[in-house]
Amino acid sequence: MKTNLKTKFVNLFNSNTLVKSACIALVLILSATNVYAADPVGMDKLDSVIDVVATWLGRIGLIVAFFGAVQLALGFKNDDADGKVRGMKTLASGFLVFGITQSLSLFGL
Repeated sequence: MKTNLKTKFVNLFNSNTLVKSACIALVLILSATNVYAADPVGMDKLDSVIDVVATWLGRIGLIVAFFGAVQLALGFKNDDADGKVRGMKTLASGFLVFGITQSLSLFGL
């Protein structure tokens, strides 16, 4: 069994698929550049609107996450599997919304 695992590991590094995948990943990483357009008139107003909307969406995401945590706690209290699942989904979706609003710089905003 140990020899078989070692053989598979060695064959993985000798395969052409791994080499091609590594080359493609390297090219994609090196070719990723940020392109910024010139700052046209009125973009500062749009940026301020986006900041306000993102701030409020982040707050709403945290409220949804809190509601999901309460659902999860009640699911554990009642030993309700469906309540636990709904609570976890709501908790995760709230944190996802909050995380997206906190990462606006990744989207160039």
